[in-house]
Amino acid sequence: MKTRPKKTIIGTTECVCCGREIPAKESETGTLDVSCQWCELPTYAKKGTEAHRVLMARVKRKAEPEPDATHTQQPAPPPVEVKPAARAARSAFDILSGRV
Repeated sequence: MKTRPKKTIIGTTECVCCGREIPAKESETGTLDVSCQWCELPTYAKKGTEAHRVLMARVKRKAEPEPDATHTQQPAPPPVEVKPAARAARSAFDILSGRV
């Protein structure tokens, strides 16, 4: 059974047909998917083709969030030492085997 490649939204662009703002998605293989959900115009372009270059020129990339200078990474807390149990835990299996 084939699985579909995962697509990530890389930005937005205007639909070629209706002019609305639509998301531009790129699959793991590099195929660009600019399909309009309003006018149902599917547009796909494989990586390395002229169509891919033309569509990518129209895509407005989404802004990557800048790292906040005030936010610093906290050091990881030291590992907690696990103490052994004082006595063996009792369970339903102890009753069945005759150990109490």
